[in-house]
Amino acid sequence: MGADGPWEAKRVLGVVPVEADGSAFFRLPARTPVSFQPLDAEGRALALMRSWMTAMPGESVSCVGCHDRQSVAPSGQGRRAALNRPPSELKPPWGVVAGFSFTRDVQPVLDKYCVGCHDGRREPGAPAKPDLRGDQGGFVVYASGQLDGRFIAGAARQDLLGKYGAVFDPAYVALRAYVRVGGLESDLHLLPPLEFHASTSELIQMLRKGHHGVALDRDAWDRLHTWIDLNAPNHGTWGETTRIPGNQCARRLELRRLYGGVVENGEEIPDAAYEYVPPQPVVPPPPPAPAPAPALAGWPFDAAEARSRQAAGAGVITRTVDLGNGVTMELVRIPAGRFVMGDPAGCPDEQPATVVEIERPFWMGRCEVSNEQYRQFDRAHDARFEHRTSWIFSEAYLGWPLNQPRQPVVRVSWQEALAFCRWLAERLGENVTLPTEAQWEYACRAGAATALSYGPVDADFSRWANLGDKNLRRLASEGWRPKSPDLVPKDDRFDDGALVTTEIGRYQPNAWGLHDMHGNAAEWTRSTWRPYPVRPGDGRDALTLEGEKVVRGGSWRDRPARCRSAFRLAYQPWQKVFNVGFRIIIEPGAPALAAAPGAR
Repeated sequence: MGADGPWEAKRVLGVVPVEADGSAFFRLPARTPVSFQPLDAEGRALALMRSWMTAMPGESVSCVGCHDRQSVAPSGQGRRAALNRPPSELKPPWGVVAGFSFTRDVQPVLDKYCVGCHDGRREPGAPAKPDLRGDQGGFVVYASGQLDGRFIAGAARQDLLGKYGAVFDPAYVALRAYVRVGGLESDLHLLPPLEFHASTSELIQMLRKGHHGVALDRDAWDRLHTWIDLNAPNHGTWGETTRIPGNQCARRLELRRLYGGVVENGEEIPDAAYEYVPPQPVVPPPPPAPAPAPALAGWPFDAAEARSRQAAGAGVITRTVDLGNGVTMELVRIPAGRFVMGDPAGCPDEQPATVVEIERPFWMGRCEVSNEQYRQFDRAHDARFEHRTSWIFSEAYLGWPLNQPRQPVVRVSWQEALAFCRWLAERLGENVTLPTEAQWEYACRAGAATALSYGPVDADFSRWANLGDKNLRRLASEGWRPKSPDLVPKDDRFDDGALVTTEIGRYQPNAWGLHDMHGNAAEWTRSTWRPYPVRPGDGRDALTLEGEKVVRGGSWRDRPARCRSAFRLAYQPWQKVFNVGFRIIIEPGAPALAAAPGAR
């Protein structure tokens, strides 16, 4: 049904409310395979049910019967709130129940908000933009598991269905590369919450960061989120994607009549789903010219000056701390100083650039915290692996391991990272914490005002960082059946020698001796996401569970522009993200770290 996407044609039956105590009570169609997705306040699935359940006519079904601890009695908290009212009725979000289709349900968003710029034209000297027009006069063939990039005239489409199995809309293929979903099969184990949350997809990230001033309405956001939550389908019915011998639809209806099923034609698209007139594209007005970076005496400075400042007034510039069981961690001294934070040429949330003062020197982990180091605190933590998305029939092919001792720890929440800091603070008797967003960027730059500490975004990063390079092609080509489509954007000019995370400290450090500030694993900071400029005492660095927490540095999956010193993302403090870890700092003379919010 999609390029390395869902097996099934899915229909959104409707949305129902969830009460404050987490309960829901609603009426379902009988004899219909149904799955559920709990949604957050923005309409994004917090978890994905990858099986289904079916209720019989008149039956009352409770999820708690299975999804509960089997060794204890039910809670004595009384009647759930949802049971104090009549059952909710399903409300289809777009007024009709039909197979969810990229063409019918997502393309209208692109027609309104995207094709004004993504119209197939290429400006001289500018990089090609994804072409998101709905009517491009053809289809892209998905033959023998590979997207071969050919456009096929519409008249030949039916012949292609019988020969190849699937053809996809060009706009779909272009946009599919910017979302992260579970793929055809993915991990066969129960997934943790938010593993494939829409917030981990580049498409959603760039739009939230203010992509060229595009401002979606709620309906547009809902359509994009639903598309991702349904595993990014292209087609909404089987008739749109493949030719099966015989009239399979009629046969299914015949068997349903015979055996008491619901006689409902899932291939049928209500007329209301076709009532669509492409809107006039909304082209955002040109944004105002960003304010230039403020001038700051002594900024930027070169590597020699960075090392001189690092050593000034200090007896030593490196130290080693003992984590127990023979495991240690190296730190380097970061001097106090002033720098220009942000990037006038970057994303809107990186502006305006501001002079920020780092008042006290601090110690910072030379590398990201590794699995081996984190396990001294939590031996049960499982960083798992990067998913192979297609054709998995054995545990041997689940994915690329992220759990090796020297790999950076990932899938740790902000709360867990702070709990590690608290544990180490008690062990050392010092103030161990996460760096603030300002401390992180200052340490990363090490005096450099360029986009990356080692140069501009088009510089060869292969000696400096583990970024999204030509190795990402292996995500599509390795495995039991190496024929899944290559749908991950990359800078394939360079080869940094790694696919997923690799051992910490492998690449050259910046001028202050810090490794992997760009790439490998992205890193939590202490700061809550707030717009710039940064002001002293504005509360963004307070230890609170309120608000999303800033992540910096990019990862192995990100292209250089997404690993810049100023680039920002943010996630919920309890969210465990597949490519996010952390590094620590020790602040001499700072107040002791209070108990981390939500710590065990």
